[in-house]
This record gives sequence, structure tokens and C-alpha cells, in this order.
Amino acid sequence: MAPPEGSPIAALGLLVQSHSASVSPTEIVVFLLLLLASAVVSGAEVALFSLRATDRETLAARGDHRSRRVISLLENPRRLLVTILLLNTLINVSAAILAALVTERVAEAMGLRPEIVFALEVVALTFTLLIVSEITPKLIASRYALTYSRRVAGILKIVSWPLYPVTTLLARMTTRIHGIYHNWNGDEKSDLLSSEDLRVMAEIGKDHGSLEEDEHGWIQSLLDFGDTTVRAIMVNRLDISALPITASLKEALELIRICGHSRLPLYKDHLDNIQGVVYAKDLLPYVNQPDAPIDWTHLMRPPIFVPLGRKLDDLLQDFQHRKTHLAIVVDEYGGTAGLVTLDDVLEEVVGEMEDEHDEVRDTLIIPLGNREYKVDARINLDDLNDAANISLPTDTYEFETLGGLIFHLAGDIPGPGYTAVHDRMEISVDEVENNRIRMVHIRIRAAPKESNE
Repeated sequence: MAPPEGSPIAALGLLVQSHSASVSPTEIVVFLLLLLASAVVSGAEVALFSLRATDRETLAARGDHRSRRVISLLENPRRLLVTILLLNTLINVSAAILAALVTERVAEAMGLRPEIVFALEVVALTFTLLIVSEITPKLIASRYALTYSRRVAGILKIVSWPLYPVTTLLARMTTRIHGIYHNWNGDEKSDLLSSEDLRVMAEIGKDHGSLEEDEHGWIQSLLDFGDTTVRAIMVNRLDISALPITASLKEALELIRICGHSRLPLYKDHLDNIQGVVYAKDLLPYVNQPDAPIDWTHLMRPPIFVPLGRKLDDLLQDFQHRKTHLAIVVDEYGGTAGLVTLDDVLEEVVGEMEDEHDEVRDTLIIPLGNREYKVDARINLDDLNDAANISLPTDTYEFETLGGLIFHLAGDIPGPGYTAVHDRMEISVDEVENNRIRMVHIRIRAAPKESNE
């Protein structure tokens, strides 16, 4: 039974009929194909440019036609990137034009204002392209880069031929513009990537999933390596285990057993007068004669002295040329400020390296609950920021540790029980030994936004 003419149900039926008539099945199919093509091309960008050297070796070893196509595409990465970006732009613009045409007819059929319908269409299309054609395919492609690259290489190879004149022209133009820019800036090494270029590439690789978190960290550490000074990684003077020149062989062996170090600075009278470095392995012939007299000047190795501002890449070259693993760090007055080892330099890039002979490192910060911490005053302020979720302006400080901050606040040598408030921290000194702050109790106040909430 048909609904009465003029009823709401009849009006709704007419509206649906007019709306469906305004969109043909062909247009729907074409729009879906454009979405699919955009997804395939977006995934191809991530998959092809995230292939590692080992993946390329795998492709070369397979030698099938799909693998050869991938290798052929990667022989000219600049033109490949231009091709992919051009295809993606053409596909997305085509989808937007088609959606706009359909939206205009839908608005006329439904009697709605075109401005409102167009606004809704832009939001819906943007969201659809972002999810269907960008995020999802890139996540899949980054996880299965090798398989995805082999399957999509043939399509790109076919499509790239009609676009070859345009992509070649665009690739040459970008190369020329790149060279002109560097010539204007007086950069003779225009073909080399700068550190900022590498940082951006590392961030893109991390966001696309082609770089793991630890790989991204290694790249950042390598880029920061040349700007880091010895001051940032050295063992402080007060933490140096050193051997006096008057020590007996028995005392030296006992010190090596206690501290566990294979190299010890040898000093005369005081630590500012370093004479050389004693290697534990040089004492092995005398282990069975602990009471025998020994001349340290014949056993010691010549020391390396470096200033506090020595860059790590220069220090690494010093270690290579002098064939040693330890250097004494001196301040501007020539006094001993600390020491630095090859392990300290390498750990700055790859992180902490501990072997079976290393003792468990002391925990520098211990959470006590309710935003309270027991903290070793030796902790670096950047590490404290990360652990306690605060934002101390460490770049403006002339000191690097929590102990240095407390000395700065006190303006004197504080004793146990000293309290201070700085930024969001309530600081209380618990232990002081030989004018050196040992342990500190910290309470973190809530941020203003958190208090309002």
C-alpha cells in the first residue's frame, strides 16, 4: 500500500530518490578507485624509501623481475620521489574535484545551501583521505616494506613512463634550485646533507615507522656528538680513584680490587700533579710478590691532558692517535677537573655499556610517592627534568648537577637540613660529606594548570 500523497513518508521517499539519482554508481566506483590508488601510492613512498641496505641485498640475491623493478626505481631516488608526489597530488585533486561535483548536485537535490554542504564535504573528504589514503597504508607499508615494495614496483614502473618527461623536468629543476640556494649561501658542499637535513630525515623515518626508537636515538646522539664537550661526560675529580706515587704494590693491588678499574692515574703529593697512568695488566708479573719494592715511574704510561671544552670527536681522534683509553681533564688553571675514558665517549652514542665486571650502578633518583623523590646530588639536571617531569631551564645554568644548583641557591656550603624552593621543587638537603652534598629530598609542586583542575 503506497503512502498517502503529501505525507512525511512520501516526502522522505522523494528526497532519497532525488539524492540517489544525483550520484551515479560510476561516480562511486571511480571515487573508491581514486581512494585505493592514493592509498597504494602513499604506501609506496614509505615502503620504497624505508628499505635498508640488507633489504636491497635481499632483492639483489632474489634476482626476479619484481626485485629488479624495485632496484631500478631506487637507482634514481629523486625522480622516484617526484613521481610518487606527483601521482599522489593528481589522484587526491581528482578525488576532490569529483567529490565537489557530486556535492553540488546533492545540495541542489536536497535543497540545502551549497556552502554548508561544501564545508561538510571538505571535512569528510579530508578525514577519509587522512585515514584511508595516508595513515593506514603508510603503517602497513612500513611494517612490510620489502613485500609491499615488490608488489607495487610494477605499477609504479608502468605509470611512471607517461609521466617521465614531467618528472625528469621537475627533478632537474629541484636539483638546480638546490644548487643555486647553496651557492647563494656560500656553501661549497652543496651535494652533502647538513646535520639539520639528517635530523629532519630521522624524524620523518621515526614518524613513518621506518626507524625504531633506539635507531632514532643513535642518529640524534651521533649528530650531537660533535657539539658535546668533555665536561658533559667526565668523571668528576671527587669520584676519581687514583694511586699516590708513594703507594706500595700491595696497596695498588688492593685499590684495583676495590674500585675495579683497569687504569689508575698516578699522582705525586696531590691530584693536581698527575704523573702518569698505571695499567692493572702491567702489575700481573708482580702479583706473587706484593711486598717487593716497585718503581712506578718505570711502569706508568704517559698521560693525556685535555681541557674541559674539548669536543668529543676531537677527543676520540686523540685516543686513536695516542692509542690509549684514558685522558685527564684539566680546568683553566691547570688543575685536575676529572677524567674521561673511551667507554664514556662511546656510551654517549650507544648508551650505557655494562659487562659482567661492572657493578650495578647506583640509582640517582628514587621515587617515594606523592611526587616526592630521594635524589643523589650528582644527578644531571636534564635527567632530573625527565625523571620528575619538570622543566628546569638548564640551558641558562652555569652548572649541570643538582648539587651545583643547591650551591647556587645557598650561596654557601649548605649543611644537612638546608631547605630551598626553586621553580616547582621544594628542596631539602639530607646528607653532606666533606663539603659535598650527597643526598637530597625533593617534593614537586603541582603545576598551575593541575592546581586549577
